[in-house]
Amino acid sequence: MPRNQAPFSKGYIEGLRVSPDGKRLYYYDTKMRGLELSVNPTGAKTFSVYKWSNGKPRRVVLGHYDGLALQGIEFNENPLVVLGNNSALSVEHARLLAQAVMQQLSAGEKPREIKRKEQFSELTLGQLFTEYIDKYAMEHTKTWSVMQASFDRYLSAWKNRPVKEITRGEVQLLINKLGKTSGPTTANRTLELLKAVINKGKHWSLVMGDNPASGIAKFRLKSRSRFVSEDELPKLMAAIHAESNDSVRDYVLLSLTTGARKSNVLAMRWDQLDLQQGIWMIPDTKNGTSQTILLTKEELEILQARFASRKSFEWVFVGPGKVNQLKDPKKGWARILKAAGIKDLHLHDLRRTLGSYMAMSGASLSVIGNTLNHKELSTTRKVYAQSARTAEKAARERAHEMMFPVKNPGPTSELEDDESKVVSMVKQATNIEF
Repeated sequence: MPRNQAPFSKGYIEGLRVSPDGKRLYYYDTKMRGLELSVNPTGAKTFSVYKWSNGKPRRVVLGHYDGLALQGIEFNENPLVVLGNNSALSVEHARLLAQAVMQQLSAGEKPREIKRKEQFSELTLGQLFTEYIDKYAMEHTKTWSVMQASFDRYLSAWKNRPVKEITRGEVQLLINKLGKTSGPTTANRTLELLKAVINKGKHWSLVMGDNPASGIAKFRLKSRSRFVSEDELPKLMAAIHAESNDSVRDYVLLSLTTGARKSNVLAMRWDQLDLQQGIWMIPDTKNGTSQTILLTKEELEILQARFASRKSFEWVFVGPGKVNQLKDPKKGWARILKAAGIKDLHLHDLRRTLGSYMAMSGASLSVIGNTLNHKELSTTRKVYAQSARTAEKAARERAHEMMFPVKNPGPTSELEDDESKVVSMVKQATNIEF
């Protein structure tokens, strides 16, 4: 029996592994001819029917594998009711549904999924976006609500337009307009959203032809490099400590000292902290990984004080409302900046501030990247290379002082007098404390 054919069972399917070369793998059930299981590179397992019908090969997606899946009474009466919904299917469910689909194909009928594709031949952008949110984004992304808000704000004028009628020229004009009215960043993100939605429609075979959002010129963005300068830091710290709202005060302090992302600090929970060992375990970050932060003495003192007077047994930073969690503290941050007399400083710049001071203190880019939970070292290098070069220059200058000491401070000629002045100025300029 070939390796990719076997009687499907819960143990067999859950024992299947992804391909080491990143390819999709296919397996076939020997108990139900035509029932296929694909395993994609992420480990997701999907049932399909693969059968020749009317002289053409047909692959009809049934749903994703779930060994504990349950179905309603209507499924027993007619398994086809779940077709096209990417339903959760056990092995037995998949066999029942596959049998029903193959009976339709044998009779020359079009299964519901194929009819559904024909139904969307005039698919509008609004319909496709709803499919994208419901069938993909809500399950696989953390920012689907942001996508929804962005679509409603910037793409809603096209929601009733058939996708096939949207042209590349129209998309370019829209992006150019958004760049002027809402800013280059918003324009680029709107383009990325539109492109992703249509690409998913093409993947689902709901959209045919080229993606009109492909090949569009994006705005070149200048990376923000703002961080708290040495002159600003004492003023900022004084304003933070003077903040009357202790949740805002401690949130800003820990954002600055840990370098953790804004969303992770706001979502800090007591069950993520081990105050005895000095550990903060973040279960999920923006780049899809967990992060462990070893807390410093100063950070522990803040958290221990909050624990002693905690107002919530769940959230570290409490706020008004039923959820009792601090949300985006824009007003508190504005108060702090006003008290410090600092302008054009974002909360995210606190994270960049820690990275910059680490770079200037001589920390390697890999250490900075790990601290800030960067997925790629190139991200760290792009933002903090200048700060690292400043530290390198200062280190070289200190080495020069050791390599070329001034042995005769008393000048014996006009030339030596000039050289003595230069050396003195260099020594003063390079007397940097880290």
